[in-house]
Amino acid sequence: QHLPPVHTPSAPVFPVAIVNSLLPTISRPTQLLQTTKRLMMSMRRTICLAFSALAVSEVLADHEPRRYQVDLDVEPAHRWDMVAAAEKEVFRASLTAITSDPKMKTLAPALKNVVGNKAEARRIFPHDIFEEMEGIARVTDVDFEDIAFFNLFYDVFAAAESPIHEKACSGIIVQTANGEILQGKNMDFMFTSTLESMTIVVDFVRKNETKFTAVTFGPSPTFDTAVRYGAFSVTLNERDRGDMATNVFDLAVLGRASWFAAIRQTMESEEVDSFEKAIDYFSKTPVSAAGYMIVAGVKAGEGAVLTRDRDSLVDMWRLDAIAGRWFLVETNYDHFLMPPFGDNRRAPEFRALEEIGQDHIDAEGLFGVLSIDHVNHTAGENEPMNSETIYTTIMQASKPSTFKTVVRGGNNKDNIMQDSGPRLLLL
Repeated sequence: QHLPPVHTPSAPVFPVAIVNSLLPTISRPTQLLQTTKRLMMSMRRTICLAFSALAVSEVLADHEPRRYQVDLDVEPAHRWDMVAAAEKEVFRASLTAITSDPKMKTLAPALKNVVGNKAEARRIFPHDIFEEMEGIARVTDVDFEDIAFFNLFYDVFAAAESPIHEKACSGIIVQTANGEILQGKNMDFMFTSTLESMTIVVDFVRKNETKFTAVTFGPSPTFDTAVRYGAFSVTLNERDRGDMATNVFDLAVLGRASWFAAIRQTMESEEVDSFEKAIDYFSKTPVSAAGYMIVAGVKAGEGAVLTRDRDSLVDMWRLDAIAGRWFLVETNYDHFLMPPFGDNRRAPEFRALEEIGQDHIDAEGLFGVLSIDHVNHTAGENEPMNSETIYTTIMQASKPSTFKTVVRGGNNKDNIMQDSGPRLLLL
């Protein structure tokens, strides 16, 4: 056998000051031994701290999420078995952390009883999704009610009068000079570190072919970021209107659609198989909460931001490159109104896109726009990539290879201090 060459470690390099401090002890062996022990202990502590810093920084650094396949040809109750088993511990710990949050402790039990119970969930969710949830609950040993409630989070809490609502997401559609359509999303929310740990990418396959890809939190069969190859891609941004009581009433009494479940359905529907059909569906379907549905297609001009109330469409804003509108930017405010001072994420994104230009925009450039973390605060701007950014996704319905999701572990999180210089890790 050909063995690899023996690695010869290089000689340790000691600081001159340490060497000099040892010289007087050479004639006193006992003192030399004690000094050497102290030196070794100090070096050991230094090495441990260095490795600890490295380990924490690796967890916090930007990284690709875990990626799985779900086979749609398998019975719904078992489609998620492999994913659920692999994600079981993270999923259980994360749901516990979220429901134990002080803002959630008083709300979660009552809301789970109202919309998370099996009888109600069976009515809210399509049959396959309901059975998938039952299978996930079985494998993860998580109560079904917790899983159902988690998948209804947006529908319940997306309201002006809600203790759990955020205004931080960014959604962008661009049309390149040669007519290609790209879509990007920053997913921002509270429980940031917990949701980062749960973020996974799932390729849904049928007959060994990937039909659509979604970004989701743990083994959750519904989602708000997805691309159906050859047809369209979608993301949902929060639009806060009304109150939680109305949202819950619309779900539990009126039987309105859940946003995340509706997105999942369009990914598989034979009736909704194109960009135009997708915007028609999302424009007309009564839903349980307001929202901004951002839809991109596969051909020039196929991009739209749908501003929705729970009952109807408020506005449709479409790409029109001939008129100079080659990109659309949506955060959490109606595009025809000015965003409030202090949360203008729109301006730095507009500025960056215009600087790049339609002739040069590509997936990498779009990712860069969504990664902006230094803005003009005195002008009322806010960072597109901020302390609550969980992940950034770039996708293209016409080109599966474009798909990219990065968990943004490196931005301004709980134990990171960030300024205009290097990021500092606080241990």
